[in-house]
Amino acid sequence: MPAPVDNPLLLRFGPFQLDPQACELRKGDTLLHLAPQPCKVLGLLVSRPQKVFTRQEIQREIWGGDTFVDFEQGLNVAIRQIRGALCDDAETPRYIETLPRRGYRFIGRLDEHPTRAEGARTTVPAESATLSAPAVLRPLSYRRPLTVIVGLVLTAAAGILLWRMERIPGRTLPRRIQSLAVLPLENLSHDAEQEYFADGMTDELITDLAGIHSLNVISRTSVMQYKDRSKRKTTAEIARELNVDAVIEGTVMRSGDRVRITAQLIDAHNDRHLWAEAYERDLRSILALQDEVAKAIAREVKITLTPQEQSRLSNARPVDPAANEAYLRGLYELHGITAEPTATLKSQSLEKAIGYFQQTLTRDPNDALAYSGLADAYSSLSTHYRAPLDVMPKAKAAATRAVELDDTLAEAHASLGYVALIFDWDWAHAEREFRRALELSPSSPRAHAGYAEYLLFVGHRTDEGLQELQRAYALDPLLPLSHGDLAWFLFLARRYTESIEAARRVGQDDNILALSYAELAQSEQALAAADRALKSTQNPVILSQVAAAYALAGRKDKAHAMINGIEGQARQRYVCGFNVACLYSVLGDKEQAFAWLAKAYHDRSD
Repeated sequence: MPAPVDNPLLLRFGPFQLDPQACELRKGDTLLHLAPQPCKVLGLLVSRPQKVFTRQEIQREIWGGDTFVDFEQGLNVAIRQIRGALCDDAETPRYIETLPRRGYRFIGRLDEHPTRAEGARTTVPAESATLSAPAVLRPLSYRRPLTVIVGLVLTAAAGILLWRMERIPGRTLPRRIQSLAVLPLENLSHDAEQEYFADGMTDELITDLAGIHSLNVISRTSVMQYKDRSKRKTTAEIARELNVDAVIEGTVMRSGDRVRITAQLIDAHNDRHLWAEAYERDLRSILALQDEVAKAIAREVKITLTPQEQSRLSNARPVDPAANEAYLRGLYELHGITAEPTATLKSQSLEKAIGYFQQTLTRDPNDALAYSGLADAYSSLSTHYRAPLDVMPKAKAAATRAVELDDTLAEAHASLGYVALIFDWDWAHAEREFRRALELSPSSPRAHAGYAEYLLFVGHRTDEGLQELQRAYALDPLLPLSHGDLAWFLFLARRYTESIEAARRVGQDDNILALSYAELAQSEQALAAADRALKSTQNPVILSQVAAAYALAGRKDKAHAMINGIEGQARQRYVCGFNVACLYSVLGDKEQAFAWLAKAYHDRSD
């Protein structure tokens, strides 16, 4: 009688073997990484070749009554991971076929004589044993040379094939991933009120990955352009626009005090799925969850973390869920200003951000990130909305406290660098802080842009500043502050033609265009740009610049007519005196120019 079976039968197809009980997929002797849920889906499909399993059947068999997981997204991720492990293609499948509006089926050829899992006891019929005897009894001395020869031949053949593949047009070997973009995590709660949470998780993941020195990570302001999934471009198109090697896609779902994140890594050059995983924690461990995802991504893209990076991603502390929620809401309001709403809405959004960060610190006084966010919100208010003397001392206190609490926090050093630069006018301190921020997070476009401003301000390092700003531009190519900064830097460096090119790439800085054209004595273009700018803003800073462009282009009457409105606003709210001084200088009124410069100096205008 046959001996009893200890392990389940392996399901074999092509070069693969699947052990459904152990949830293991192997290719030859290599164990392939496949998460438990996709492995179960694959086992179900392979168990009934050619049978079409509807999505409802798969849900019933694999997901059962689990209501926490979003089944539709979960199945899509599972199928994609399966295809990635099998090197299968949805367009021309060899194993898993999609039948639109019907379901999925396994179309590969299943081995009719599967072997038992390693260690299983089997019984060989007597006749089979007799037929096999000569092979078993063949002297070892005969087999070893043959094995060596076959091995050498196969090795040589593999080398030749590899050499030929490198030279086949259109064929490329997998290349090292050195840059990636984290696309906005999809909010699976389908509750608009939870968008802040999904965006916050995206932000935190980007921040964690940006701290890895050997990886270039695109800034949030650029990736947020792809938030609307209904209008999202293909992965290859996104990768081309962002100039990255790989893309991270994923979902986030919050249910009670639990949160689940799924993440998948996609090769941007061939849209091939490389890795996927799901993570679930309670809200108190949310920071540890984010660090775990970041480390997994680093591992999958073959990045070796330095001891400092490993330590940073392994020391997450438990958080107060209410404090963390307030922090994420503050982050959402702080970054919401990139959507270019009206000046009033920008100011209101910043004030809301300050309120949320203060709520965070009330519950958790030792949250360095909240202090850094508070400093950034105050600094942003000082540019156009509040007098620097009203808010910048608060920004300085918050940034200083953030650095005291966590000297390894790049965001805190960048925040303090901006305070030193635009308020204290302490160039040496500003340089130290920006350098420290870049040392900690080389993928921080804000730190690169801040350091670039420092290099420009010191007066003799303009070329270095422009190079630094180009680095910021590479990390934030779609909607960066660095676009506008680049145009301004070039204008201040008297490189007007290049300034025009940079402003055109932004498509909205007509004030810079007007001034640059005016400096080049191209009056017609300058006046056209000034007219466009005048129609789109009531900001007194920009109006002062536009009026100066009118004056330079020969329309001093137009500039004079605008002065009353600008000064009227200055009597009701804070207006940066520097730009008004520049306007009076262009008009030849030196007395008023010096008066406004004195006001700007007293206000400590940036």
